Amino acid sequence: MKRKLSLICAVCAVLILVLSSLAACSVPTDGSIKSITKPYIAEYECVEARLGNLDLLEKYDYITITLLEKSEMLVSFKPKNGEKKSFKGEYTVNPETREFTGTAGIFGAPVKEKVKIENGSFTITRTVLATPLILKFRMK
Repeated sequence: MKRKLSLICAVCAVLILVLSSLAACSVPTDGSIKSITKPYIAEYECVEARLGNLDLLEKYDYITITLLEKSEMLVSFKPKNGEKKSFKGEYTVNPETREFTGTAGIFGAPVKEKVKIENGSFTITRTVLATPLILKFRMK
């Protein structure tokens, strides 16, 4: 009897861990193969952009990062009263830790950033000329 009870408790514990890890990944419910195997492939919109005390989103219609197949990403933005601009980069994702590492050439210099995707969101924090830059992104 004790053995059966221990086995039932172990099975319940495993089920709870599996279900909670699936919920933490924010897997879309459309049932496609991509949504199950690579749930991070999506478009992420910038919901907060600050350079020190300056709100950068006041100057842009949008800023997005789109993770595409084959480790390619597209960074797009549109300044208010300006034209849409975009550039490509590369990324890798560790599916176990949900760490996202993106590399892109900005003004000819490669920039590499490593963040953790949690609940479909991530934050990039850098220092630019001694001023903190904070960019928060959320899956669309």
